[in-house]
Amino acid sequence: MEHHILANAELVRKVAAEQLDTVVQYDEAGVRWLDRYIDGQRENASTDVRAKLPNTLGSFLGECIRQTYGGQWVEDSTHGWQVKINDGVSVFPFNKVAKHLANEDGDSVLGLFTAIPGMIDFASKQAGAAGSNSKAGDRPWWRFW
Repeated sequence: MEHHILANAELVRKVAAEQLDTVVQYDEAGVRWLDRYIDGQRENASTDVRAKLPNTLGSFLGECIRQTYGGQWVEDSTHGWQVKINDGVSVFPFNKVAKHLANEDGDSVLGLFTAIPGMIDFASKQAGAAGSNSKAGDRPWWRFW
C-alpha cells in the first residue's frame, strides 16, 4: 500500500506541474499550495470529485509531513494510514484532507503541518517528564496547571 501512497503523492505533483503550471515539493510551501487548492476544490469540485480527493491529496500531505519531520507510513487498524513521526506523535493525513474538504474553518492542512513541531516538542517533554516520574508527566496534556 505504501507504494500506492507514494504514487498518489507524485501524481499530485505531476498534475500541479502539467495542468496548473505549479511546481510543488514535499515541504511547507507545498502544503501552503495544497491548503489553497483544497479550499478551491471545496467550493468548485463536484461531490464525486471531492469524494476521491482525500486519497491523492492525503498522500501528498503525508509525504510532505514525512519528508519534513521524518517518520514512516503505518497502518492503524482503527483510523487508517498515518505518518508516525515518533512514539508520541502520529498524524492522519487522509482524515485531515477529508475534514478540510468538508469544513471551511478549523480543519486546515496547513494548520496541522505547522503545529507538528509543537507536538514533537510537547511529546518530547512529556516523555522526559514521565521518565523522571514528575507530577507534570502525570497530568493530561490539556491541563496547564
